Parts: sequence; C-alpha cells; structure tokens
Amino acid sequence: MTDDELAAADRYEVDDYHRTLVFLGTGVRAWVYARPTSAL
Repeated sequence: MTDDELAAADRYEVDDYHRTLVFLGTGVRAWVYARPTSAL
C-alpha cells in the first residue's frame, strides 16, 4: 500500500476508527482500523 493509498483510507475511515499497526502471528505487520474502546 502506498502512502497516498493509506492517507485515502484514513480519510475514508474518519474519526470513528483509529489506525493501529499490529503484528500478526506470522510476524507480518498489518494496519487495522479499530473503534476506540472509549467509544463503546
């Protein structure tokens, strides 16, 4: 994913979700969008 594509995804997800870098069990890094627990 390019920086521009990531920025476009950030704009699409608005403020309801926050992007977080996670490490999968395989060791691969991945970006995920999750709702903050304070919003539940």
